[in-house]
Amino acid sequence: MLRDLDNKSKRLAEGPLLEAIQRFRGALGFNALQVDVYDVEPINGLAAPDGRIFLTRGLIDKYREGMFTSSELAAVIAHEIGHLSLGHQARRRKAWKIETAARAAASAFLPAALRGLSGQIANLVGRLLQMRLSRTDEYQADAFAVALMQRSGLDPAASISLLEKLDTLSKGRGAPISWLASHPPMPKRIAAIQRAIDSVA
Repeated sequence: MLRDLDNKSKRLAEGPLLEAIQRFRGALGFNALQVDVYDVEPINGLAAPDGRIFLTRGLIDKYREGMFTSSELAAVIAHEIGHLSLGHQARRRKAWKIETAARAAASAFLPAALRGLSGQIANLVGRLLQMRLSRTDEYQADAFAVALMQRSGLDPAASISLLEKLDTLSKGRGAPISWLASHPPMPKRIAAIQRAIDSVA
């Protein structure tokens, strides 16, 4: 994954976003904060384990088309800074190790006839653990983004308008069972962001 990011990315060079990044650096006391553009079509943002933030070309393209504002893209960056600052990458690696250990134990100690089924159970447990961590992480990163935007002199409501636009783009289609979705349901996420905004107002 990191190799693909290295091969398909370049440093962000959008003026208004660079100003937001500088504000974030000042608010957090960071010496450096690197944001790159990942040359893939899906609309997304992500945080790499090495501390870099990525916005996809698909997201930047929509920004250039006028679909998103610079404040909304700043909200994406603030959200990804939240994932890094709150240690979510380390927690996800730990969850992956638990799943791997469960598979190894099933392979080592169970009869051969049961190993396939136990492997499936280990996969399901690992997936559910990852989903739970992911949904919790998203709420926490959203709250972090609200606080960081407010502290940086940017409008935290951009997080809400961003999600509303993303929801429109996806035509409201999500996972059929919200409990199994890797992200919280959009209305719940927006409501949680509104509560966070109200708490810092």
